[in-house]
Amino acid sequence: MASLREQRTIAEVCRLSNAGLPAPELLQRVARALHRVVPFELYSAATIDPASSLITYAFAGSVAGGAETTRPANHTWFERFYFEEAFDQTIALVRRGESVTTILDETNGRLESSLCYRESMKPAGIEHKAHALFVDRELWGDMELYRERGSPAFSPRELEFMRRIAPEVGKGLRVATLRARGAGDGAHDSSPGVLVIDHLGRITGTPTAERMLAELGELHPRWREKGAMPAPVHVVLGALQQTLAPSSDNERGLTPRLRVRGRLGRWLSVHAAMSEATPLRSAERIVVIAPAKPQDVAWLGMSAYDLSTREEEVVKLVVGGLSTRSIADKLFISENTVQRHLSNIFDKVGVRGRRALVKQLFFEQVLPAAA
Repeated sequence: MASLREQRTIAEVCRLSNAGLPAPELLQRVARALHRVVPFELYSAATIDPASSLITYAFAGSVAGGAETTRPANHTWFERFYFEEAFDQTIALVRRGESVTTILDETNGRLESSLCYRESMKPAGIEHKAHALFVDRELWGDMELYRERGSPAFSPRELEFMRRIAPEVGKGLRVATLRARGAGDGAHDSSPGVLVIDHLGRITGTPTAERMLAELGELHPRWREKGAMPAPVHVVLGALQQTLAPSSDNERGLTPRLRVRGRLGRWLSVHAAMSEATPLRSAERIVVIAPAKPQDVAWLGMSAYDLSTREEEVVKLVVGGLSTRSIADKLFISENTVQRHLSNIFDKVGVRGRRALVKQLFFEQVLPAAA
């Protein structure tokens, strides 16, 4: 039976998860509440893109002694440990349908077999780690709790308590992600920006569009009047014009869409289209600027390696965490054919395995957004 403290903590986590908090604040406050029932010295937490299972934001913190502190995840951690060990472990947990584990269980008691333990935890005097996944139909985030050397291991009761609250936190993170996409908040804005250019060249646009234009390049104070927008916008508008009145087969095949890394480090998708004219309104050019989707980022990585259409399909499923058998079932091909495609992909990309493939194709594109 749950103790009074456990009951109160569960109630508080449920309240926080239904309060509509931004994801980082929700994770910080959940850690603070969790600490009362499952003590720890340090913790790390992350939000995760359910489409790719990749981290979108991560930080570390402490709530011990009443002096709460947080800091963004170190760039080195992503490069040294995330793609080498943590990503695969997370995918494996999802496949097994588990929401909580410990480093003792994951290594069968052989801590030295863990890269993270050998090179990060042990030098810092950390011996125990509990890992919780926050799932609400899809994976939305996770949290790791750390205890110093000499502290007791996480008990079965503590782990069961973490399992009890994990789905509630997953629900809260899902709601936070959907709210962020709808509202946006500057540098972490996930909603698209829209520009409308009428037949006289007059420009109107949403507030989000102006922020994203500033990410694309220096923005003239009177950009609406002068039409002086960053180069990517002019490029897609030019491509749009060529597709409307092509003079060659090459121009007929132009796509008025590009992907570009913004000044804040994230990839943006810039797309142009023409609205239909009506008796009361002339046709207008429309430009949409939005953070690139994981699929767009995948295209960026794969396009450099001359992969076939089928090989690209295999890559996307690999990044989604599917096993060889699951990929074969999804694509209606044999497992041997999947292995042959993977071998060709590894040769073209210049890697030796799935983990290295994910790192090569996605690391440079995804990390800036996470940072």
